[in-house]
Amino acid sequence: MRTVLGLILVLAGLSVARAEMAMSATAPHFCMQNFNAYGPLYAPNTTERMDWIGSLLQAAPRCGVIQLQEVWNDSNIDQIENALKYNYAISSPNRDNKIGVMSMFDGEIKGTWTYQFNINNLGGLLDEVRETFGVKKAFHVVQARLPEMGEDFYFVNAHLHPTSSAIRITQILDILNWRLQNPNLKMLMSGDFNADENSFERQLMMAVMGLHDSYQETLGGAYPKGYCTYCANNPYSWLPGDHILDYIFVSNTGGADTRIKATAGEINMRGPLRDPLSDHYGLRVQFNLEQGGSTLTAEQMYQRRESVMMLLTQATQILVDENDERDLKDYIAALKTLKNQMATQQGVFFKYFSLYR
Repeated sequence: MRTVLGLILVLAGLSVARAEMAMSATAPHFCMQNFNAYGPLYAPNTTERMDWIGSLLQAAPRCGVIQLQEVWNDSNIDQIENALKYNYAISSPNRDNKIGVMSMFDGEIKGTWTYQFNINNLGGLLDEVRETFGVKKAFHVVQARLPEMGEDFYFVNAHLHPTSSAIRITQILDILNWRLQNPNLKMLMSGDFNADENSFERQLMMAVMGLHDSYQETLGGAYPKGYCTYCANNPYSWLPGDHILDYIFVSNTGGADTRIKATAGEINMRGPLRDPLSDHYGLRVQFNLEQGGSTLTAEQMYQRRESVMMLLTQATQILVDENDERDLKDYIAALKTLKNQMATQQGVFFKYFSLYR
């Protein structure tokens, strides 16, 4: 296993090096890595896997930002921190709460905030197991400044509910509520969203928060057939078929008159086919920070507004249909408020929406 992984590490380094050489020589640039490390509570060969994950993450050329999900145990957090502490500032909210997420930066951390979702579980068998172990879904926010960027960014690390569309919608609204209160900086949000590329929840999330799917944009605006971060040929996979579940999203609202633009990306952190590192594969994207921001035409803005209103209507109906099983009235009311602000072109949400670029 070590020989194969060593070869993978070298090849991955060469691939990323070529991508970095292709970047603009003048624009500031950085790299971001996301990886769901596959819960050590139930994964085999945990210690060896976490050692290899740490080795891959510190191998040159390194990414300036790393965000992980499903690193639960203190011993596994220690492994990651010990591997990376000399190269990164580390935020590990998973030490205090079983939320699994941790974030690392080749730069200065200015502030950190952790928010558990208001609705975490649906009540099925797997949710009962999570309740027993105290496992929660959450999103973690870090304000950080990377070398040469000249401005702070918000980095959001999120992990949404694995099975319930309705709960994922409420969790998206929780993140949106935070974002509407904190629109002053550009935002990069990565994680395991448990919503594939064709899902309603992904459409809703991107529309209401004004997000770009960075990796998709490097592929020309669509995922080719066969691309997956959660793949059928992975022996740890619990789902049939191939899925994109892990993303690095960008919001260019806020901060200086600049634009974060994805320039290259790859699905990585696979490990050997018979003994992969996780049930997920990693996602790595290279970014430039370019001067000036693109603006939409009046027609494009109108089309986006109409699309958002339609998605808000659909989301409301999904929650109404689930309301007998769980009290969702506050979220139903919130969706109606958001739609009203779109219709009247007034309010905090419409103001944020109109700044999309």
